[in-house]
Amino acid sequence: MIARQTAHIIIMSRLLVLRSKRLMLNRALRQLAKSSDKARLQRVDRLRNETESAQHSYRSTILAMESPERHEYWLVAYGRLIDMGGALITKLRDAAVDLPYEERYAASTDVEMLESILEHWTESMRTSMSAGVA
Repeated sequence: MIARQTAHIIIMSRLLVLRSKRLMLNRALRQLAKSSDKARLQRVDRLRNETESAQHSYRSTILAMESPERHEYWLVAYGRLIDMGGALITKLRDAAVDLPYEERYAASTDVEMLESILEHWTESMRTSMSAGVA
């Protein structure tokens, strides 16, 4: 098991990388808005990918090293569940088109139920975020 202090340092370093990538992306987006050219568009695309990668790395580190007793852990856990649920909803909707009518109806019902669950998780996450800020 990693020492609590070491885990905190690793988590903070991942967060700093993520924040740096976001700042760089925002600057590149402002530059692109002023003058759009192929090089700036490619830079924005590259920075978007790097930011997504940094976000994934930060979230994975939180889930692996943070204590479930801390609200940051649950924010990331809920976020991950919401992301996975959204991807599942998309897959179900896409697959439902090819199903027979009876199965399509069942898939549609499943999608509605998943959407309701995601809505509940999102609300729980917002509540948790508010509690963490307060």
